Amino acid sequence: MRTTLLAGVLPALATLLSACSYVQTPADQQRAPIADHVFTNGYIYTVNEAQPVARAVATKGDTIVYVGDSQGAQAFIGDNTELHDLAGKMMLPGFHDVHIHPLGIVQLDICDFKSEPMSLVQMVPFLQDCIARYEIPEGEWLVVPQWSFAEGNQPSADYPTLRAALDAASSKHPILIRGNDGHHAAANSLALANAEDEHGNRVGISKQTLKAVFSGYRELVGVDAQGEPSGGLTESAIALTGAPGFFDAVKGRDIMPEVARILAQSGITSIQDAATDPEHLPLYQTLEDRGKMTFRVRAALIKGFDRGVHAKPKLKDIDATVAEFAQLREAYRNSRYIRADGAKIFIDGVIEGNPLAEPPTLPNAAVLHEYQQPVFELDSDSAQVMLKGYVDMDSALCRAVRADRSRYDGGEAVAAFKQANGYHPHQCLKSRGVLEHDEIFIQRYIAALDKAGFTVHAHAIGDRAVRTAVDAFAQARQNNGDNGLCHAIGHAQLIHPDDQQRIGEQRLCVTFTHAWSHPEPAYEMTVAPFVDKLENDLTDLYNTEHYYMGNVYPARSIQQLGGIVTAGSDAPVDSRDPRPFVNIQQAVTRADADLTGNKVLNAAERLDIHSVIAAYTLNGAKALNQSQRLGSIETGKKADLIVLDQNIVDLATQGRASKISDTRVLLTLFDGNVVYRESAVKSNK
Repeated sequence: MRTTLLAGVLPALATLLSACSYVQTPADQQRAPIADHVFTNGYIYTVNEAQPVARAVATKGDTIVYVGDSQGAQAFIGDNTELHDLAGKMMLPGFHDVHIHPLGIVQLDICDFKSEPMSLVQMVPFLQDCIARYEIPEGEWLVVPQWSFAEGNQPSADYPTLRAALDAASSKHPILIRGNDGHHAAANSLALANAEDEHGNRVGISKQTLKAVFSGYRELVGVDAQGEPSGGLTESAIALTGAPGFFDAVKGRDIMPEVARILAQSGITSIQDAATDPEHLPLYQTLEDRGKMTFRVRAALIKGFDRGVHAKPKLKDIDATVAEFAQLREAYRNSRYIRADGAKIFIDGVIEGNPLAEPPTLPNAAVLHEYQQPVFELDSDSAQVMLKGYVDMDSALCRAVRADRSRYDGGEAVAAFKQANGYHPHQCLKSRGVLEHDEIFIQRYIAALDKAGFTVHAHAIGDRAVRTAVDAFAQARQNNGDNGLCHAIGHAQLIHPDDQQRIGEQRLCVTFTHAWSHPEPAYEMTVAPFVDKLENDLTDLYNTEHYYMGNVYPARSIQQLGGIVTAGSDAPVDSRDPRPFVNIQQAVTRADADLTGNKVLNAAERLDIHSVIAAYTLNGAKALNQSQRLGSIETGKKADLIVLDQNIVDLATQGRASKISDTRVLLTLFDGNVVYRESAVKSNK
């Protein structure tokens, strides 16, 4: 018999083990299979209401064969059983991350901002160093990921816009910096000039083309006081530049073993690749063929992601696209770990505006009510953005501007207007954001996918986008009947109370990145002032009587109303680290990471620890349509298990939730095999 001892300080169990144990009779002992692994003396949090907590687990092959007390587990021990004395440590089912972009979680040897905020003055030499260090020839692209779009980026006299800074970095290389949210970017003049029209003619993005050939992208392209592109781009406007795709940097690199290692170390045993280009599926197949999989993957298939403005399917392409997806699903039907039975659709973009732009750039997420037009001022000493007031959008002055917008496209008229009124005339323009597709396409595409048996994962940020998704799911169910699939809304940053109710009634899944449920004033300044009219001193920034703060990431409300709350890291967005315990902590606290501040992002929407564990386990399994075999620790289910160095239930219930993010995974068992063991864990054989 081999024995494995999990070393470390042994915390006393704070919770009385009240679950029923498996009682062995002499006949049972004769029938008990000899297990490959037996875990004893643990706090086994099962996520099984019939047996919430146990002390021991036994596994045989890829299956859990026993859950109960340590005494009963003895019958499963044989000469070749590996015995793990948990010594009071916590075991959970393997985590489900149902919104992740796995190809982006590996840190490559490339130029990378790593989400570190920079002013525009700091950005110029950083990018110049990248060009020199990686010896990028003139004329070739410099694409730099993980740009902190919401922090830093303070302009200067020399670099009043992102475009000016990127032009200073190089006028001989097209440059694109990609935001760490996956939706923002900025380009220099050479990159902007690269844009082609629908006929393949190189016409560039300019003040003139934004009025004509690219008029449909006007709300996705930042402009300066003269109406020329200021460098900032969002959503499909990014692809106009023809820059390399989001994951092109991984081509020719054998990154999948490292992807597997990172997931195993994080305790993640099931994922949904939330935007799977069909050409990436063979990467998973190669990993499976090599016997190196440490996770199960569902591909949420997407057509034309980050592949140029003409690659996205249109209304006429729906049948062919669904048929193509069906062929891919069939091709992977016999795979042990890979499923291609999900589909992704972007309903809208993102809800962050840019207070530093002149005029301030509005958010583009689709919202029910028109965005406010705040007037900002940058404090040159503190480099902080201050709110001065709001434009009266319904004034006679603004009505006149909207009636004759062309009069204020630049020059002396703009300068005179600003001098007289204190804001740019384009701040009189109204917007409710942008849907990535028209509503007819969204409804028909989702209905077709639902009818074909695909689980749809819809990116929706703004409340109008969420409503559009809910409408489409309801229509699909009405047309096709209820097929039991847990269609999902990803992110759901702002949800109107009426749609929170409808999500519950439809039992939709909602995938929150819970790490974002924390207060961050610099970030809130890019969103809240555009949605609600706030006091100039911002003392009411976190006032839940305002619409945004009262309905931002409404996790608890969704749960109480009957929706299924799940968890998705969205890595590498914000961070390449999937960081499940940061997500768990923030779902519980919604407070400053160290709990020393007094700011909370709507305390009423906090989840209790049991709910957020369910989001990462059983609810995630429901979202991926595999709850019959995964998501809880029960006999007959797959042996995907993790052991933690501390009890996160105790931390949450004893007022120490701020320590949850420090949790480490000590051991990950996937399909009955140990795929990760912390080096600090001693093994005596």
